[in-house]
Amino acid sequence: MDKKLQQFLDQAFAPYGDFPAKEDVRQELLANLTEKFNDLKQTGKSDEDAYQETIESFGDVAEIMEQVGQPATRLKTVNTNFKSIELKESDLTDSDLVNGDFTSSDLVGSKFDRSNVSGATFKYAAVKNSSFVDAVLVGTEFKGADLHGVQFDGANLSDAKISGCDLREATFKNAKLLRTEFSGSDLGNLSFEGMELQGVAFSGSSLKNTSFKNAILRDVSFHHSAVKHANFDGATMDKVTYAVLKGAKANLDNVTVQ
Repeated sequence: MDKKLQQFLDQAFAPYGDFPAKEDVRQELLANLTEKFNDLKQTGKSDEDAYQETIESFGDVAEIMEQVGQPATRLKTVNTNFKSIELKESDLTDSDLVNGDFTSSDLVGSKFDRSNVSGATFKYAAVKNSSFVDAVLVGTEFKGADLHGVQFDGANLSDAKISGCDLREATFKNAKLLRTEFSGSDLGNLSFEGMELQGVAFSGSSLKNTSFKNAILRDVSFHHSAVKHANFDGATMDKVTYAVLKGAKANLDNVTVQ
């Protein structure tokens, strides 16, 4: 339940970007919410009822921001129904696009930098050469989308699902990959060097010449993904991940198992 409350806080504060003491505020609020949840559980409520009542008790984020001395500047809110329309080279930076529907839309060369795109859908969308730098993409779905050359640098891709996508030349520098799912996608020649991957799933995907050099891999799965030609030089991983890769005949000559 801690993870679910963490996700709730991530989405609540996403429109405000980074600010001094953000992590301290977040941890304090998480502790308060966890205590509230546990108290409700002790009264006999189910997990779901206790969770709903806990988040309903959460105060207004703008008021919280004022209390910590930060300007309550939200992202600009725009229409989030972009289904089957042309948005080529659109500027959607600093926007609130939560749960937006971009199905079958032409988004080639568009900018989503620093936007909150959590829970959005990009099914069969043309997103080639677009930018999601420092964007929040928690729970976002990319299915059958053209992500060739897309920049995900610094983006939060926690719980995102990427399936059947062309990811050639995409970049993930400093991105957050937590429980991210890649399935049936071309990840060849991509770099995850020096990154931390936790609970990430690579399923039925091409990893030819993909680099995990000096990366940290914890609870990462590679179901039906060819890893023989991926680079794990200098990587650190847990025993389960190591066993999975060894069974798939990956080159693990210079890895650290913890």
